[in-house]
Amino acid sequence: MKKIFLFTLLAAAARGQMPPGDDQKLAHDIYKEIIEINSAVTTGTTTPVAQVMAARFRAAGFPESDIFLGGPIPGKWNLVVRYHGTGVRKPILLLAHTDVVEAKREDWSPEFDPFKFTEKDGFYYGRGTADDKAQAAIWAATLIRYKREGYKPDRDLIVALTADEEGGGYNGVRWLIENHKDLIASDFALNEGGGAEMVNGKKISLNVQVAEKYVMNVRLEVRNKGGHSSVPLPDNAIYRLAEALARLSHFEFPLKSNGGHAGLFRATGED
Repeated sequence: MKKIFLFTLLAAAARGQMPPGDDQKLAHDIYKEIIEINSAVTTGTTTPVAQVMAARFRAAGFPESDIFLGGPIPGKWNLVVRYHGTGVRKPILLLAHTDVVEAKREDWSPEFDPFKFTEKDGFYYGRGTADDKAQAAIWAATLIRYKREGYKPDRDLIVALTADEEGGGYNGVRWLIENHKDLIASDFALNEGGGAEMVNGKKISLNVQVAEKYVMNVRLEVRNKGGHSSVPLPDNAIYRLAEALARLSHFEFPLKSNGGHAGLFRATGED
């Protein structure tokens, strides 16, 4: 991840202004702290991430009544923090997940450790630098800045740092909806999935995700007359299944487009 990415997003969140040096350092420090916590989906835990982030909000003056820590199991805690506005409009929910994809030290280059925050040649390295701890650091640093400056938005801002995304939403967003929906009820939510593009320093798009990919499970079942392995038959169910799997491995879904794609290509093509 390029260094400018974190600070550009933070600046966008902070009312279009480049954050002061101290706020940039705060975002950087939060980023580093949570990258270096192993929150891998099965071998790590999100609870320490939620706890250290809650501590930062408390230190910034957020009352306990606006900080929620909890989850269905000890290692899968979520953090929800509310920053109060005037209440003229309904709240906005700012989401980020704190679990990350598994990472083995031996799979990484010798100079990098997946759970050590490294800066090299203008890039950040470490598991979760892009997915999704950058966003978590951005939301937290922005709310802390708002608190310090006394900024009063026209609605509450709710930050939810959730326990699950890489392995499903059972301990994260889904659990919050089913058990503490009042904490995250909002007009709309901002989450990962969009992005921005620049060409030769010119901003050409700020993308909004309008759909989500999904899995397709295929079950193959082959039957034949059966028999005994001592007298193998040419019409063998195992061989037929193997041939089907080989054919499936070469299959590609046809490319499809819709109005959303057409609008994106038309608008970006004009630039």
